[in-house]
Amino acid sequence: MKFNIRLTALLLTLIIVIGLFASCETGSTEETTVAPETTVTPETTAEDTTPAQASTFDLIVNGEAQVKIIRPKDLASTDASVVAAVKIRNEIEDATGVKFSMADDFKKATEEYDDSTVEILVGHTAHAQIGEAISGLSYGDYTIKAVGNKIVVFGFTYDAISYAAKQFAKLVKEYAVETDGKYNVSIPVEALNIVEEHSGSKHLSVLPTFDGATFSGTYESNLDCDEIILEDVTLEGYNAYITKLEGAGFTKYTGSDFSGNLFTTLYNKELTLNVGYYKPYDECRIIMEPFSEETLIGLAADNNRPTVTTSQITMLGCEYQKGDGSFVGNGLSLLFRLSDGSFVIVDGGHSGSADIWANNLVKAIEEQAKDYATGKDIRIAAWFVSHCHGDHNGMLNSKSSAFKKFTVERVIANFMTDSERTKSINAYSNNWSSTEGSGDDATRTAAANMGADFIVCHVGQRFFFGDTVFEILYTVESYGPQLVNALNTSTILVRAITTDASGKSSTTMVMGDVTGPAMAICNKMYGHDMRAQIVQVAHHGYTTWGNDSAMATAYKYMAPEIVLWPQGSNAFPNYKEKSYNKVLWDGTNKNFQQLYVAGWNNTQHIVPLPYSGSPDSITSKITSK
Repeated sequence: MKFNIRLTALLLTLIIVIGLFASCETGSTEETTVAPETTVTPETTAEDTTPAQASTFDLIVNGEAQVKIIRPKDLASTDASVVAAVKIRNEIEDATGVKFSMADDFKKATEEYDDSTVEILVGHTAHAQIGEAISGLSYGDYTIKAVGNKIVVFGFTYDAISYAAKQFAKLVKEYAVETDGKYNVSIPVEALNIVEEHSGSKHLSVLPTFDGATFSGTYESNLDCDEIILEDVTLEGYNAYITKLEGAGFTKYTGSDFSGNLFTTLYNKELTLNVGYYKPYDECRIIMEPFSEETLIGLAADNNRPTVTTSQITMLGCEYQKGDGSFVGNGLSLLFRLSDGSFVIVDGGHSGSADIWANNLVKAIEEQAKDYATGKDIRIAAWFVSHCHGDHNGMLNSKSSAFKKFTVERVIANFMTDSERTKSINAYSNNWSSTEGSGDDATRTAAANMGADFIVCHVGQRFFFGDTVFEILYTVESYGPQLVNALNTSTILVRAITTDASGKSSTTMVMGDVTGPAMAICNKMYGHDMRAQIVQVAHHGYTTWGNDSAMATAYKYMAPEIVLWPQGSNAFPNYKEKSYNKVLWDGTNKNFQQLYVAGWNNTQHIVPLPYSGSPDSITSKITSK
C-alpha cells in the first residue's frame, strides 16, 4: 500500500513538472506556484553553511593546547595586537605550563579561512567574525566574544586590547582544572560575551562610529589628544560621517579643502574634533581633544585689524663659534611681519648662547615695528615651534622672559607624546638619544610665562593673521601610528600665503626639520599644489633621514624662486652638493633666482611679501664674525 501511494505521488509530480515545461515552451507569462507539502531535514539545508555556534571551547585537553592564537599580519612587535597576543600566550603558559602556538592571519588570494577551526583571534584580523564581534561597539570599548568557532579578543585602543587580553587570560585561569598534574580548560560560550568600556580615554566612548569604514588603529597624537585612523573611506562616507557628528550634537566650526583632502573642525561642550579625509589613502583621521576656547583657533572673519605696514619675512643667522674654535651652524629663526603690524615667529634658535639669539630677535622686532608700535603694543600673534630640538625651541624655552615686554598671544606646536617617543626610541635607537624630544613641558611653560595660549595645531587648520594665512600641511598625526624613525619626522610643515590689497599673492613654505619620510606623505597628498615662491630648506640641508628621493620630489613640486637656507656659512659647503638640495637651483628648477644662507650671528635676509618676483627687492644685512 505504501508503495502505491509513493508511486501515485511520483506520477502526480511528473505530471506537474511536464505541465510546467509545456507552459514555458508555449511562452506563457502566467506565474505558476507549486508548494508541495514537504519537509526539508537539516541535513539537506543549503541556506546556511556556517558552522553552528560551539557550546563550549576546549582550549586545553589533557595538558595539550587545542587551538592557535591568531593576530593580524604585517605588524611590528610593538603593535597593540601583537603585544596582546603575546600577553595571552605568556599568561596562560605561566598558569598552566601549556604554551599556545601563534600565527598571523595571512592567507593566499585563492584561499579561504576555515570557519570550522576553533581559534583565538586577537585584534583586527581579516576574519569575517571580527565584523560581527565589534558591531555596535564604541571606540572606547573592548570585547571578548564567541562568534561561531572563533573567540574574538578585541579593543580599539592600546589600553583596551591590553586589558581585554588580561581579562581573557584571567578567564582561562578561572576555568582551568588540574587533573593528575595536567590541565584541562573548557570555557562555556556564555562566558564569552563581554563588552565593556576600557579605553584609557573617555573621549573615545562618546564618539559615534563611522559607518562603512574599516577601523585601522589609534594613536596618542599629543598630550590630551587621541587619534582614530579609519580605512576604506569614501568622500560620500566622510560627508555622511560629518552629518552624523552634527546629529550627535557636534557643531561644525570650519571646513577646508587642501588639494582634495578635506578637513573639518567640530565641537561640543566636551570635545573638539578635527576630522580629516586623506584622499590618496582612502583614510579618515579623527583627532579628539578636550574642548576649550583655544581649540577654536579663529576664523578669517575674526582677522579684521587695519593695515599699518608692509609684510615681510626675515631669516636671522644663528651660527656662532664656540670656545674651542668649532662652529655651530644649526638653528632656525624666522620672523614674519604682517600688514596689521603683528609678528609671527618660527622657532627662534638654539639654547647655546641663548641671550644672543633672544637679544637679536627682540631687536629685530623692535626695529621693524618702530613706525607704528612699541612695548606691549607690539603684538606677536603666533610663535610656531616646528619641533622640540634644542636648536629650534631652545631659545624660547630658556629666554621666554625677554619677550614679556611684548604681547605674545599664542604658541603653536604639535609635539610627540612621551609614550610614543619612547616606543620610537626603542625601535630606532641609532637615530635617537635617550632624552631627545622631551621639550613639550618646557615650551608650554614658556608660553605660560609670556602670557600666551598654547595651541596644539592639526593638519588642515588655517590661522589668519594680517594679510597672511598659515596652513598646517603636516604634523606627526599624519605619520602615526607607525613609529617615528627620527624626531625630525615629527616636525610640522607650515605653508604661509600672503595676499596684498591688490590680490597679488605669494607662498612661503616653512619646512623646519621635516624629513623625507614625512614629505613622502605630503607629496602624495598635495603634489604640484605645494608650489611656493619662497622655500626654507628642510633640516639645514642635512640628511633627509631615509628618503632622499621624496625630499627631491617635494622640492621639484615647490620649484621656488627664493631659497632660504638656515645653515651657517661654515657648514654650508658640506651639504650644498647633496642631490636632493641641488634640485632647488640646478636646471631642474626653472624658477630659481637666488639662494641665501643664514650665516653668522645676526645676519638678516629680508624678503618683502608677497614676493614681487624681483630679487632686487630683497635686503641682506651681513655682520662680521
